[in-house]
Amino acid sequence: MKIKLLGLLAITFLVSLSLMAQDEKQVELSKTLKQHVAYLSSDSLEGRGLGTDGKILAQNYIAGHFKDIGLKPYNDEGYFQPFDLRISLVQVSGANVVGYLAGSDPGLQNEYIVLGAHYDHLGYRKNDDEKVVYHGADDNASGVATMIELARYFASNPNLIKRSIIFIAFDAEESGLLGSMKFVHENNLFKADDIVAMFSLDMVGMYFANKGLDLKGLGTLNVGEKLANSIASSQGIHLKNTSGNIEGATDTWSFGEKGIPSIHAFTSTKSPYHKPEDTFEKLDYEGMAKITTFMQAMLTEMLAIPEIGPSKRFERFQKPYAIHFNTGVSAGLGSSRHKYPDEFYTAKSVVALNAGLFLQMHIGQKLTLQPEVLFQLDGSKSAKGAFRRQSVIIPVNLQYNMVSESGGMVKVYPFAGFYFRHSFAGKNGGNDLDFDKMYNDQEWGLNLGLGMDIMKWQVKFTGQRSLTNLVQNSENEIIPMGWYFSFGYKF
Repeated sequence: MKIKLLGLLAITFLVSLSLMAQDEKQVELSKTLKQHVAYLSSDSLEGRGLGTDGKILAQNYIAGHFKDIGLKPYNDEGYFQPFDLRISLVQVSGANVVGYLAGSDPGLQNEYIVLGAHYDHLGYRKNDDEKVVYHGADDNASGVATMIELARYFASNPNLIKRSIIFIAFDAEESGLLGSMKFVHENNLFKADDIVAMFSLDMVGMYFANKGLDLKGLGTLNVGEKLANSIASSQGIHLKNTSGNIEGATDTWSFGEKGIPSIHAFTSTKSPYHKPEDTFEKLDYEGMAKITTFMQAMLTEMLAIPEIGPSKRFERFQKPYAIHFNTGVSAGLGSSRHKYPDEFYTAKSVVALNAGLFLQMHIGQKLTLQPEVLFQLDGSKSAKGAFRRQSVIIPVNLQYNMVSESGGMVKVYPFAGFYFRHSFAGKNGGNDLDFDKMYNDQEWGLNLGLGMDIMKWQVKFTGQRSLTNLVQNSENEIIPMGWYFSFGYKF
């Protein structure tokens, strides 16, 4: 009995020592992460904006750590993938910072997992003689710090690396994901077809404040959700958004458009997002250490799994005639007027507007069917002053994606379709519209226009023309028509 008790005490003592050692490692990791973020978001780095000396300091800081850690450089000249950018009328230089660790398994070493984090931010502005710095601690010194420490972990544990792993600090993310697009489309060392998964660490500095970690896009990976949930459960990590939708506002988009499973690690925008007040002392370094440890375990498994790739759902999206959906909101402003064909003139226009919801059904890469449900206010000048009506209108348009730039982030398209309108109220001068005897409350018509999608945003110019008579008296034909300039946002 005494021997059993002593054995139990010995085991308890050893477990306690192990837990204490783990706690000490987490404390040390928190301190190291804080040191990285404090430097990268300091005033001397000038907000890491394009064209600033501070961004060059950030590049060199990251490259210096990659070298000290022991990552292989991108090319013979070092860790930089340089590129030129034209922002408006200004030509500036950019550079991704790239290092990698080669896999040890002959069957897997030619497959790559990318771990990325953009290091650029918004720079600074001048307020009289004062320089106001956008420090970018959470956005995205937090992601860069986490990436550096993950690189250190795997370089120190080469036995874990079966597949190869690429570490990239992306430039020019804030200018439109330009650095990640340059890497996907123009790097001369790694083929996009050999990249089996990508993670973007973008704003991971406020885990406890936001009560968890998003891994948006996890559903694009065939082993993603099962693996992540298992590790999260064992480590006490709360995962929130693990959908199969690629995030368009970070560097995952550039990879996802190439059919690469891409996951955005993110703790939300509770920090002072895109404000000078996003400073290092506000971040949660204990939470960052938890995320780093979680990512260590997640990547360790992914580097060794025999088969890894896109989920079946994500694979379907990549087929030439795959169908998938978006929803969103839109609002438009324009003008409308009435045409009198029998009288050979058109009345003067009035301001018109609409707002509502839309659904996009994407059919492959080229075609999109977009039905909408909108409230619309339109009308025309009339003999009594102004004719105004309130309606619910349902346009259905087919768009042809004629121009697709920047890896699919920018699409330009003509579109055409029809609409149905039900009018329920209105006035002509001071009199209510009579939809029982005088005016038709239902209308059919045509749409024609030109649009452009920029990631989640949609801009459209739409012309409308009725095919039916506004008035019930067929002897007096009145044709409503109008145009609208509208903005939309896709969820």
